[in-house]
Amino acid sequence: MVQDPGDTNVYPLPISDKAYTVGDCLFLPDGFTTWAAVTSTTRQHNRKAVCQETVASSAVEVKAILCAPNQIWVAETANNTDVLNNGDRMAFTDSNTVNNSDTDVATSLGCFQQLATSGAAADLRAVGQFVGLSGYKALAGDLEA
Repeated sequence: MVQDPGDTNVYPLPISDKAYTVGDCLFLPDGFTTWAAVTSTTRQHNRKAVCQETVASSAVEVKAILCAPNQIWVAETANNTDVLNNGDRMAFTDSNTVNNSDTDVATSLGCFQQLATSGAAADLRAVGQFVGLSGYKALAGDLEA
């Protein structure tokens, strides 16, 4: 996280059968009680959190920061970054990477919006914000894809 105008708290979140590393992004799947690593099918509405500790697969919880719309984060990208990606929403590729494919992901899979680049293009870093985070799935007929 680069900037958070509010208080940033670290919470112990329940997990199951998976090892996590500092910086991994988790989400709370609809109807579940445990958090899991984001994937390429994670939707905007799902709550997100970023791990603040490394835990083994035997752990039952991980300390993480809950993501909020007003926070600014640096994300690892799948490709070189440039200003042409500013404003683009991006889907996750795995628990610590977003896919900056030079197109705006206008569906509910566009979970991270790039605001700027960070470092050189080859550093594979984008500055941005998480999109959505409402915690509830849109109803049929809404913009949910």
